[in-house]
Amino acid sequence: MFKNKIKECLKLAKDVRADWIAVARFSLNWVPFAIAAGIAIGLCASLFDWLLTIINRFVAASMVSTLAFSLFAAAITGILINKDESIAGAGINYVLGHLFSSKLNIAQFIGKFTASILALSGSFIAGREGPSFFLGASIAHFVSKYFNIEKKFTDYIALVGAGAFTGALLKAPLGGALFALEVRYLMDMDYKPFPQTIVASSVSFFIFSLFRGHSSFISLSTKPIWHPKILPALVALGVLIAVLTYIYINIFHFASCLSAHLKSSIRPLAGVVLAIPILIVLLHIDNYQILSVSVNYNALNQILQNQIGITDSIVHILFIVSLVSLTIGFGISGGLVLPSLFIGALAGNIFGVIFGDTLTFTLAGMAAMLASTAKTPVAAIVIVLEMSGTDIVIPITASVVVSYILTYGKNIYGAQQIER
Repeated sequence: MFKNKIKECLKLAKDVRADWIAVARFSLNWVPFAIAAGIAIGLCASLFDWLLTIINRFVAASMVSTLAFSLFAAAITGILINKDESIAGAGINYVLGHLFSSKLNIAQFIGKFTASILALSGSFIAGREGPSFFLGASIAHFVSKYFNIEKKFTDYIALVGAGAFTGALLKAPLGGALFALEVRYLMDMDYKPFPQTIVASSVSFFIFSLFRGHSSFISLSTKPIWHPKILPALVALGVLIAVLTYIYINIFHFASCLSAHLKSSIRPLAGVVLAIPILIVLLHIDNYQILSVSVNYNALNQILQNQIGITDSIVHILFIVSLVSLTIGFGISGGLVLPSLFIGALAGNIFGVIFGDTLTFTLAGMAAMLASTAKTPVAAIVIVLEMSGTDIVIPITASVVVSYILTYGKNIYGAQQIER
């Protein structure tokens, strides 16, 4: 009897062997493609970041230059989206809805690149990840033409590029890769292209770091030290974030719906004209460089490490929600992740004032707001940890889980699929 058992185990062990054909196919096709895409995306991301920095020096010089540039950016964006509607707004929606099955259009890529540079140079509050998702997916499709990859993997190719560009621009390679895979579905995650996505993201981050530096965008002078006794407060923060998520998403979608009744050519300009009073007020009261946050992230650093009054935090949250709705909601090319991080940080700061642990609450608020708006809880945690260089997984997770559950099914990206 014992000998028979041994024979069965030996047979089982013999059957467990590597599928060398699958290994060879992956190694010879996907790995070279991921590396090549990562290099191309890293170089493009470096140029993108450099242009933002150069243009921002002019834009942030005075109130007049900021307001003039915002109107100029809106006018140019209107012209571009009148020719190609895909250039409008956050690029994630278009990629999720169309780019998986479409061919690369060079004119479309140049249009999105131009509109995004104008939007992120310091006159609006917009994120890098929307344009990076679009641009990265486009570059990956272009690079894939030179590799023997079957057409049925078109969607994977887009995810690889989107994750790589996002990881580079946020300096969060793992978070960028996970975000691309998680944001595709509203209540699911696609792990199949994870190996090639993380390879491309790591390579693009390495290339980006060579040209633009490897330090995190968020530079903390101290590390958060938390105690289990604040967990109930972190849960309460998650509840507040859920409430803010409903308000933010409803206002944003209302503004987007309203703008759809305007001609494409004037839509961005109309939104910016309506937003001018908000821009003027922010330029008068802003000590946190909010309008340049997509360029240098200094505003987030200030909020993370300094207590802001509760009233000031509420006012800034209202201004950010309104400004994002009137700009990105009206077609300005920019991402929605950074505004979510910003709103979450301000909400966390309110709890920091009350409970005296500003850094932990602001980081938790950032992750919770991103998780609830984009429906990417895992990526939200990883991105905040990578961007901040901290390891407070438990307090961040407490807020993320609560905000995610309470906003289940409510998302800001209308093109997200429900499940695989």
